[in-house]
Amino acid sequence: MRRPEQFLGFLGLMGIRGIVGIVNQDWPEAVWVLWFVWFLYFLPEKNAK
Repeated sequence: MRRPEQFLGFLGLMGIRGIVGIVNQDWPEAVWVLWFVWFLYFLPEKNAK
């Protein structure tokens, strides 16, 4: 298991990549990145219940 700060840093990089994709009108990239971040963000919450 990775440390939380490494995980948050990774999510931050993915978020930046998604924003860059939106700014560049690169929709496939932006959608993939945002879905990936959403998946990683919400999956632990579902497992916690």
